[in-house]
Amino acid sequence: MTDTNLSARQALFGTSTDFLAHTLEHATQSIESRSARLEDGTTVIMHELGVLEFVPVTSSNSIKPIKLILSAGIHGNETAPIEFCNQLINEAIDGLYSVKVPTLFIFGHPQAMVAGERFIEHNLNRLFCGTHASATYCDSIEGKRAALIEHHVKLFVKQGGEHLVNHYDLHTAIRSSVFERFAIYPYIAGRTTNPTQLQFLAFSDIEAFLFQTAPATTFSSHTAENYAAESFTVELGKVRPFGQNPDFKYRAITDNLRLRLKGRWPQPRRAEHRVQCFIATHEIINTGKDFVLHIPEDVSNFREYPKGSLIWEDNERSYRVKDQVEYIVFPNSKVGVGQRAGIMLRLVNMGEAPDQSTSPVVH
Repeated sequence: MTDTNLSARQALFGTSTDFLAHTLEHATQSIESRSARLEDGTTVIMHELGVLEFVPVTSSNSIKPIKLILSAGIHGNETAPIEFCNQLINEAIDGLYSVKVPTLFIFGHPQAMVAGERFIEHNLNRLFCGTHASATYCDSIEGKRAALIEHHVKLFVKQGGEHLVNHYDLHTAIRSSVFERFAIYPYIAGRTTNPTQLQFLAFSDIEAFLFQTAPATTFSSHTAENYAAESFTVELGKVRPFGQNPDFKYRAITDNLRLRLKGRWPQPRRAEHRVQCFIATHEIINTGKDFVLHIPEDVSNFREYPKGSLIWEDNERSYRVKDQVEYIVFPNSKVGVGQRAGIMLRLVNMGEAPDQSTSPVVH
């Protein structure tokens, strides 16, 4: 690391060792914007706690001019993507590579990261698309954080002319999964799937795609809906504490994101990688005090249920699997009234997914 880059690190993070350490050490604070210039001319701006932008001297990309948003820690206990994003940031600041693509890194929920919890008051990943402004959430820790994140995303996307926007909201799951690594494509009426994006994720060892069929208020839905971003919620394995994440499980996505930051496109890691495709068929909502979810608390994501299986019921309604096998993801009987308690899926060929027409086999 050169003296210039060492000075940049100190200008950005003060006495903290790096971006992650600074975020954790100042988790309850608001900070003033600060910036530094790296030896290669890249400007790095810390706009707010946990919000770091790389502004390259010239933007280059082997596909099309883009802006990247890489977010992690929207749930504070999902530490693996926080750690490998921090690694990518450290490498760039230390001069191991030059960032060629305008990039915004976001560590979503600093206070929950320190607490080692998913959230403090409310699920942050349900408060985007303006939901944070409601009376229920606007004064909460998560409501204020969602508003701040939306503000900085808007500034990032709007500055510097027209670019395509790619957003990968990186997570790990609180439960085991038949497919350990899967990506969720938010529903936006009338849009078609970008096969190049599916290819990138397949090259990153993603095993399954889940195509949503109704609007949501997640962070990836926000960027897709408001900025026409190619956005995905990317699930990358199991929740573990800081320092206990096995690096090899995240090597593919880390390596490929590094290539994207360099303005390059990854190559397949194997000759052919078949990705399973699912569409959402039913969103399970906690309907109130009589709501019963007939799913064990420890069931794996993508567990299959045969025709006729009772999934949930209340005093007035129930849901059973209809004509063919369905699969469940994110079952959670403990969510609040009106919140999502799970999603039922159907396995499909790519051509059956909403507005999709490409093959799920990526060469």
